[in-house]
Amino acid sequence: MLVKMNQKCIGQWTLFLIFSLFSLCLTPVVTGETKGGDSPLAVFKIAQVAGAKKDFSTLVKLVAPTEHPMMAFGTAMGLGMFVEFYEGENAAELKKKFQEIEKKYAIKEDDGKKLKITQDTPQEVIDEHMRKRAEKQYGHVDASKYVPDVMGIVLNLPEMADQTFIPQEKLTDLKINENRATGKAGKKKISFIREGGRWYLTADIMN
Repeated sequence: MLVKMNQKCIGQWTLFLIFSLFSLCLTPVVTGETKGGDSPLAVFKIAQVAGAKKDFSTLVKLVAPTEHPMMAFGTAMGLGMFVEFYEGENAAELKKKFQEIEKKYAIKEDDGKKLKITQDTPQEVIDEHMRKRAEKQYGHVDASKYVPDVMGIVLNLPEMADQTFIPQEKLTDLKINENRATGKAGKKKISFIREGGRWYLTADIMN
């Protein structure tokens, strides 16, 4: 039995799921195929602009290429949960649009393999399990097209009006360790990875 939730709570909860699982994305409109950045700080600054504009077409380009399956997976999980519990007047239409997008991109069915999680299960094991699911279901998907498509069905909803999708606070406590980096924006931890000499956001940018 589905739990009834008001629309405001659903919006906040769904965004938490999207960011903590994966998806999402980040950057301002620029000329050409901008991918990544010269530094973690540069990536984050342009991500803030793009997040405020809800420009997912360019946001996706700042997420590391190897992270795209996880980003698509997380976005789908978050949005799928949103449309499932949504109680607005467009609820049926949202579900239909989401299902159409999943069909359009030939998203594969979950194989049903579950991970038994206990208090002793290492986080690394959980992360690896989720990434395997993401690769199997979304590894074939072009995230640069899929994420804007699926996010587009909810961006005009009242619940999304005040969402910036990326923390607007200043990036602090930046720590770089070879090809990995972390920082904080307000209370959120931001994760970066370097691939091919360029810095990107990871799919789980906020932990």
